[in-house]
Amino acid sequence: MMRFVTKWFAVMGLGLCLMSRPTVYSQADQESRITSRAPGSMDPGKDRLSALRDEVGIDQKLGEKVPLDASWTDELGENHTLAEVLKSGRPVLLVPAYFKCRLICNKVLNGVFDSLKLTSYQPGRDFELVVFSFDDREGPAEARAKKDQMMATVGRKRSVEGWHFWTGSPEAIKGLTKAIGFRYLFEKERDEYMHGTGITVLTPNGEVSRYLMGINYPATQLQLALSEASGNRIGTLVDQVKMLCFTYDPASGKYTLVVMRLVQAGGVLTVFSLFTFMGWNRIRKWFHQPLKSTFTALPGAVSDPIRDTHGVSRT
Repeated sequence: MMRFVTKWFAVMGLGLCLMSRPTVYSQADQESRITSRAPGSMDPGKDRLSALRDEVGIDQKLGEKVPLDASWTDELGENHTLAEVLKSGRPVLLVPAYFKCRLICNKVLNGVFDSLKLTSYQPGRDFELVVFSFDDREGPAEARAKKDQMMATVGRKRSVEGWHFWTGSPEAIKGLTKAIGFRYLFEKERDEYMHGTGITVLTPNGEVSRYLMGINYPATQLQLALSEASGNRIGTLVDQVKMLCFTYDPASGKYTLVVMRLVQAGGVLTVFSLFTFMGWNRIRKWFHQPLKSTFTALPGAVSDPIRDTHGVSRT
């Protein structure tokens, strides 16, 4: 019985792992999709996407220390540094997005702010939010316009503590983007930047802790990243329990459910229940088993008369 239960859980665990495993493509498959032929292109290996694939993207540099002393300018024209922000002892949600971007950056910002609406964490209380432009042509005016727009999105009309919108010099931008692995490219023909999509979480001492890739950031994923970056100093007991059930996957930049851990816990619980049930049955049978009489009648003894239902005695 125990051998059957063990094999059953092993098969189920393998099945769940295969189902939850992200699709992995070979390098040839990836290159074939990236280097697809553009209209009018005679060489699929020299199209626009192929030329950009090595220059645009996000390289996860977990544990990397970011520059803390570089000077940045906020929406009011005042200078700040990351070291100044980190004095609060709170983690930092770092969002690279240039403010005049017509499409992708707006989706990234909307994804961040939509997630913040659904989480109990608040900038200025639980973490610091820093949105920095990687376009050195932008200044306080562009930062102020974007901040006012985002504040309206979350229902706040005025500037609040914990929300930072920064612009910087080419040196400051290059140092920070290099530290977090954010690669981008400016296209003069389109007058826009090509860049990856994702956000970064920093620990209170300025190290890269986690990445969340894409343009949608579920509230649970964001809370887990901030809680882990803070050393579990923020968040409720429920958040701490979630940390036991989820693990960070650097390949996808997401937190995934630890399937095997849950399968193992379920197996232990099932085996314990089986042993408890079997033990209880044995105890119950032992208590209900009739006692065998050890009394032996003496020679010549006469048994007690047995009366029937009509009161007539019989011997």
